[in-house]
Amino acid sequence: MANRRPKTNREKVIESLSVLSKQVIGTNQLGVSANAIAKEIKIQRSTVSLYLNELVRNGEAVKINTRPVYFLDASFYRKNKNNIPQMAQYVENKELIRDEIDPFEELVGSDGSLKDVVDQIKSAVIYPPRGLSTLLVGESGVGKSFIANLAYKFAQQEGLVTGKWVVLNCAEYADNPELLSSILFGNVKGAFTGAEQDKDGLLKAAANGYLFLDEVHRLNPENQEKLFQYMDKGTYRRVGETNTIQRSNARLIFATTEKQNADFLQTFLRRIPLVIQIPDFQERTRKERIDLITMLFFKESQTILRDFKISSEVVQTLIQNIDKGNVGKLASIVKLTCAEALLKTNSKEKTIRIKLDSLPRDFLRESDIKNVSPDKNYEIQIHFESEHIKSRNTIERDHLYKFTNELIQLVLKINMESLSDKQFYSEIGKIENDIIDYLSFELRKTKSNAFSEYVEQTLKSILSNLYLNIGISQFNSSANLLTKLVIYINDYEDDQEISKLNESVLIIKKKFPDEAQLADRIVSVIQNQFEVHNVALYQILVFSFIYSQNQKMIDRENNAIIITHGYSTAESLASTVNRLLGSYVYESFDMPLDASVDDIVREIKTYFKTIDIEKPLIILVDMGSLKDLDQRLKKIYQGTIAIISGVSTEITLDIGNKIVQNNINKAALRKSVELAAPQLTMVEPPKRQNVILTTCITGIGAATYLQKLIQDNTNGKIKVISKDFYELKQNGLKDRVFNEYQVRIIVGTDDPNIQEIPYLSVEGLINRDIGDSVFMSAFPNNFTTDGLKKMNQRIVRAFTVDNIASNMTALSPNATVQQVENGVTKLERSLGTKLDVYLKINLYMHLCFMFERVVQEEPNMDYQNVGQFIQQHRHFVEITEDALSDMQHYYSVKIPVSEIGFIYDILKNRVDLSTIE
Repeated sequence: MANRRPKTNREKVIESLSVLSKQVIGTNQLGVSANAIAKEIKIQRSTVSLYLNELVRNGEAVKINTRPVYFLDASFYRKNKNNIPQMAQYVENKELIRDEIDPFEELVGSDGSLKDVVDQIKSAVIYPPRGLSTLLVGESGVGKSFIANLAYKFAQQEGLVTGKWVVLNCAEYADNPELLSSILFGNVKGAFTGAEQDKDGLLKAAANGYLFLDEVHRLNPENQEKLFQYMDKGTYRRVGETNTIQRSNARLIFATTEKQNADFLQTFLRRIPLVIQIPDFQERTRKERIDLITMLFFKESQTILRDFKISSEVVQTLIQNIDKGNVGKLASIVKLTCAEALLKTNSKEKTIRIKLDSLPRDFLRESDIKNVSPDKNYEIQIHFESEHIKSRNTIERDHLYKFTNELIQLVLKINMESLSDKQFYSEIGKIENDIIDYLSFELRKTKSNAFSEYVEQTLKSILSNLYLNIGISQFNSSANLLTKLVIYINDYEDDQEISKLNESVLIIKKKFPDEAQLADRIVSVIQNQFEVHNVALYQILVFSFIYSQNQKMIDRENNAIIITHGYSTAESLASTVNRLLGSYVYESFDMPLDASVDDIVREIKTYFKTIDIEKPLIILVDMGSLKDLDQRLKKIYQGTIAIISGVSTEITLDIGNKIVQNNINKAALRKSVELAAPQLTMVEPPKRQNVILTTCITGIGAATYLQKLIQDNTNGKIKVISKDFYELKQNGLKDRVFNEYQVRIIVGTDDPNIQEIPYLSVEGLINRDIGDSVFMSAFPNNFTTDGLKKMNQRIVRAFTVDNIASNMTALSPNATVQQVENGVTKLERSLGTKLDVYLKINLYMHLCFMFERVVQEEPNMDYQNVGQFIQQHRHFVEITEDALSDMQHYYSVKIPVSEIGFIYDILKNRVDLSTIE
């Protein structure tokens, strides 16, 4: 007898659902959970959910939308619904519950960076009577076609359309507008040569459905006019038709790579009420980029039927270097990578290992892999048969649920009275310390943004306002850590069923009502800001944080705070020392670098409302320049104040230990200060290191870019440092940089005129006829002709405006590139001259970093004699402001005249400006 074919995972799920559904009769259960089936057949819960929801869509299963979600075999339910009375309140009179999966759940980022996009599209779909015409705008490959098709599926699910999904790429017929018109609207017999019979167009074919026009900007004006007549009235005429009017109720959705394309008629654009920008791959969150990469490799594993192990270096390279082409390009690269890896893998090996050399060579040559770190673990493992995926995102999600389960077990123990209150506090403190350590040191860092800052301020306000009822007075440091925790939960929670979670939350509310009340208040605020899947998950994790912090508060004879300048400096120091002391001793205040004493006093006054202001107050600050702080505080604080400058971990720990022991007085403070006096150790180098020095007339941003560029292209053999141009020019050879280093070459945008040291302009850096001889002369043992050729090729590529813009941190590279290029073009027209390629590169670099400074409200105001410059070059100021007006409007900023002065200095020795003066 032949061996029977092993069951597929889908078949196992169906069989298990049928068996477990029968066990519901006679119980209070509402159905079978995905988790129960996963345990039964030993496969991934997410895989089970996938098949269960597919069965629901096909009418083979019933879904009950409780938490957790339950399922029943549909045929079993029909036969036995009278024996399952507990389901009546959910099923009502419906034969089946078919709450289908939202089609947009297929879209990576639908609850993240694309949430607003999805919400807008859904609004457009449901708008009566036949939706709103919508234009999707985005670079090639961002997924416009995919998103448009999801809109159609959503309309189908909502019962709004019953017709077809019809697609037309206008670019394919752009050179033949008459044929395009015929395809779109149809034609009558004899309308043109070859029209041998009447023909309906795509508008008719899409009746009761959707017509998707891709590359819609390739429609000629006449076809745009015909189309907006249809959008206005729902009527149109076929080509060659004069008397008869055609009607259709087809819904329209368009896509284009550029909304501002000159080919669009404004009258056409005005008929499109909703224009949606789809973000590029690099504008998506890092989590979403990893999910996209994982999804694409997973699809290939299902095609090849082999396990994959994708190296961390491959994932990092893909994350950082997919720009043009976006997700479409990523999909092509993943497919080619898998093909290359498959070719190199022995057919007997079950797992295909994908490493850097598996990536397409062209992509690798164009990629910047300098930020790829061997210390970071972004490895992805895919098991094609079980469909199990392990990636950086799943690792971080696993940690979230590991911490949660540890807390649940602890809560269950104290409820069973197998733990004392003291033991409970000790154990929960250990778990919370592990969580804080993970958030602070192991979890990949994400940049602070406006949203995270808003969340932090909101949480700080809650903690501050409720301290009287709850007893928690620390609101700065707690808010910072709590913000990290909340964002972490939001990034990695899903609908995973967690055993005993709801029971644990009920126990917490009964045993610890005060802390539970504050946790509920915080979670309620979070729900207003985030899409929260599992409220109980937030409740238990926020509670544990609050409880552990609250229990650390011991009434002491002294109050103590740390004030530093810079982001997270004080918070980090206070958190570290409090942790070492095992008690909450220090409150922290991180102040901006330019914060005044008034700013500091204003912040501290809020803190004073939460403490006993008659107790002695110890203030540790990072600098002694806080003049009059003591006098200002004396007016609003009733206790003794001690201010110690030069804060360090050593002195903070020493004083904190004395505070814990309630052994602090004036003599003890003096002794701490004496013991913490800085010690000087000099290490003299045997000789000065040979370096290349970069500088820029317009600020340190461009100088740093040059530094990074040269460093990356000299294989790390030569040290490169940057230096402020005006300081360098003023100090000359007396500048300390020449005492510390042997400067062999100065590279910059303008010559600082340092005698005896060769200067190489940006133009010379690009032009081998100039640059090669300078490099060979300065570093004869480090360069060869062939090496210089390769280095020059890489540097020339790096000096494109796209690459320059990609090194900015505050602005969108794509938007900045377009704005800068347009601004330089307008400036060329106004000056009546064509800038050479080297000067244009110089100008691109300056403008990119200039706008980043201005947008961040950090313009360079150090231009000398601004008043005199305005008087002498008023016309230049006017035409420059005009050339950059679109960019100023785009970023809602005003460029100061000092920055325009630097632009003048870049141009004055290379362009004849006499004609505009």
